[in-house]
Amino acid sequence: MTIDRRDFMIAGGLVAAGAAMAPSLTLPKAQAAAAMGDKQAPGYYRTKVGSIEVISLLDGGMTLGEDLLINASAEDLKQARSDHFITSTDFPAYVNGFVINTGKKITLVDTGAKGFAPTLGNLASNLASAGIDPEQVDEIIITHAHPDHTNGLLNGAGNRAFNNATLRIATEEIAFWYDDKNLAAMPDKKQMFDLARKNLGPYKDGGRLETFAANADLGGGITTIALPGHTPGHSGVRVSDGKENLLIWADIVHIPVVQFAHPDVSIAFDIDPDMARATRAKIMDLASADRARIAGMHLAFPAIGHIAKRGTGYDFVPQAWETEI
Repeated sequence: MTIDRRDFMIAGGLVAAGAAMAPSLTLPKAQAAAAMGDKQAPGYYRTKVGSIEVISLLDGGMTLGEDLLINASAEDLKQARSDHFITSTDFPAYVNGFVINTGKKITLVDTGAKGFAPTLGNLASNLASAGIDPEQVDEIIITHAHPDHTNGLLNGAGNRAFNNATLRIATEEIAFWYDDKNLAAMPDKKQMFDLARKNLGPYKDGGRLETFAANADLGGGITTIALPGHTPGHSGVRVSDGKENLLIWADIVHIPVVQFAHPDVSIAFDIDPDMARATRAKIMDLASADRARIAGMHLAFPAIGHIAKRGTGYDFVPQAWETEI
């Protein structure tokens, strides 16, 4: 609803007139203090891409140490803390997933980081708060196989948490994590390999896993975008309807307060930091030039907005909060 100056003045007059006619009232004083809460409201947010509904799901928040950043100067990190009023030596980070609802199909993009940290693992409860039962999910697109994106695939018994869903992942991604030669060459990442196989296994072994080629059309206005570097098959998901588009770019950015201003900064989680850096530069340039909407797994919830060019770097401009969709 849009309220113009005339509506505002009329409403103001009515309120004033009503107040003048109302009898004088003496309100009783409160007799008890309200209990303080210790939790936020459920973390889900709806937006539209044409006629397609996209729902941001908050899995939780955490902090990441500056030692994880590659190619970051002490001066740049100090400036980032000052610019964003951060007093801690660590930086805030977040984990999100997204639902794409075309009206005919429900697609979940990533499943969160259940068990990764005490402050994470809320995606399933927020999915329920958004009114979606796991049994209603038709497909799951995994942007890449890191545990903060796949830990929610399984229930407490280690079985599929989404019984009716087909799991979709890039061909290059599953080939990388299931290659024993890669495991032998990267002993420091053995836990990542083990978790990828554990989380994907019940879907793969149960015939519920399908791979897609780079830049694949999955139907219903959903296409994948190859964004390699963070992992070999790291993929974004584009949602399109008519002239409207939204790119869910997965892990292009991990620490927003640093990497938007300094896109040449990579993170230790990148399999190929140089390729990740080149991919980030390319996609940020395209998104800012096209004024395209983006969404990210590690942006502050609800994690949807635009990229604006700022000198040698960029700025993330959150989408204005929509009270109606």
